[in-house]
Amino acid sequence: MKRILVISWFYPPINSSEALVTYKLLSHSRYAYDVFTQKRSDAWSYGRSMDVPEAENVCCIEAESDDIRSWAEEAIRYFAAHRDDYDIVMTRSMPPECHQAGLRIKKRFPKVKWIASFGDPIRENPYELMGGAIWSPYSMKNRINRNRSLRFRLSPLRPVKHVLWTLRHLKAVQRRRELDAIETGAIRHADRLIFNNTSQLRYMSGNLDLKGRGVVLRHSFDPALYPSIPHKKNGNKLRFVFLGQLNTVRTALPLFHAIERLKASLPDLPDRAEFLFFGDISDADLAAILRLDIGDVVHFKKPISYRQSLAEAAAADWLVHIDGNISAVTEENVFFAGKLADYFGAGRPILAITMPKGDTADCLRRAGALLLSYSVNEIKQALVQIIFRGMNISMNEAYMKGFSSQYVAAMMDEKVVKPLL
Repeated sequence: MKRILVISWFYPPINSSEALVTYKLLSHSRYAYDVFTQKRSDAWSYGRSMDVPEAENVCCIEAESDDIRSWAEEAIRYFAAHRDDYDIVMTRSMPPECHQAGLRIKKRFPKVKWIASFGDPIRENPYELMGGAIWSPYSMKNRINRNRSLRFRLSPLRPVKHVLWTLRHLKAVQRRRELDAIETGAIRHADRLIFNNTSQLRYMSGNLDLKGRGVVLRHSFDPALYPSIPHKKNGNKLRFVFLGQLNTVRTALPLFHAIERLKASLPDLPDRAEFLFFGDISDADLAAILRLDIGDVVHFKKPISYRQSLAEAAAADWLVHIDGNISAVTEENVFFAGKLADYFGAGRPILAITMPKGDTADCLRRAGALLLSYSVNEIKQALVQIIFRGMNISMNEAYMKGFSSQYVAAMMDEKVVKPLL
C-alpha cells in the first residue's frame, strides 16, 4: 500500500508530549509513514532534546516555515504536489492548525481518507475557559458559569458586561470562532477521529453521533526506552519524582501546603523524603516553595531529555501525578497526560492528585495507584502513612501492559488505518 502522510508540528528531536505520543505510535505501527513536520521552532516544547532512535518505517519531511500558519499552508501545498503518493492523511493536534490543514485538504481532495487525532479539546478547552483568554466570563455559553446562581443568570448587568467584554476582546472572539470551526470541521468531515481517553471523547462529541468514527487510543510507553538497571532504594530517604509541566490550573500547591504542614509537625522530614520536580513549573508554585520554607524537601530541576526522564522515573520510590482541577468546567477530567503512560511503563508506585471522576481516575484505580483529592489534609495524611509508617502499594503490571506502544499501535492499525484501506 501507499505510505501515510502525517501532518504534525511536533516530532523528534523536538521534545514535547505530542512529539512523543506521535513517535511511539508510528514507530510501532506496521504501516509506513511520511511525517510533514518542522525543526526550526521550539515553541510549546522542551527544546530539541528528544534522544530516541529513528523509526525505520517513518520518513521526516522538514518544512521551510518556522511559524505555524505558514507551516500549515506549506503542508497543504506539499500534499497537493504529492497527492498521488498518499491515500490517507493523518493530522495531529496540538496545535489545532494541523486539523485546519487537514480540513482544507479533505475539501479539496474529497477522496483522500482523513484521520484527525486530538491531544486536547480545541473548541472548549477547560484551561482556556478557566483562564478567560478567549471566552467572556459573563456569557452563559461559557461552561464556567454552568452552576452559577439564578441571581447571576438574571442580572441585568450580566449581558451588558458580556457585550462590553466582547467589544474589548475582538481578537479573542475571532480566535474562538476559528477554533470552533477547526474542531467542528474535523469532527464532521474526518473519516476517523482519535481521542486519548473516553472522557475526552464524550466531552468533545457532545450529542453528535460519530457513527463509529471515534476511536480511543491511549497514550503509550515504549519498554525499550527505559534503563535496564532495576530499581534500587537509595538509603532511607524516599524519593518522590514528578515529571512534566505545572501551570496555574495544574498546580502542586495542595501538595506543597501538605508538605509544609507535615514538616511543621515532623521536623526530620528533610532527612526522610525529597520531592523532585523535573520540567516547567509556574511562578506561583516556585514562589510557594520559598514562601512555605520547604526548599529543603522540594527541589525543582530544569527540564531534562526524554530518556533521562524515564531513568528518573525508574529510579523513583514514588511517582507523583498531578491533574488540574477543572471541576468549574466539567464534572470529569477530560485530560490524560502523556507522562502518565510513561509512569505506567516505569512500574513504580504512583501517588496521584486528581479529580475523582473521569477516565484518568478510572485508569489509575485499575493500575493500583494511590488516588488523592485536592484536600491538603488528605494529602498530608497519605504522606504520613508512606514516609513515616512505611505504607507501600503494588501496581497492576498486567493492566499497565495494555499501555505499551506495541499494543496501542496494533490497535491503531486494526481500528483506525485498516478500515480506511
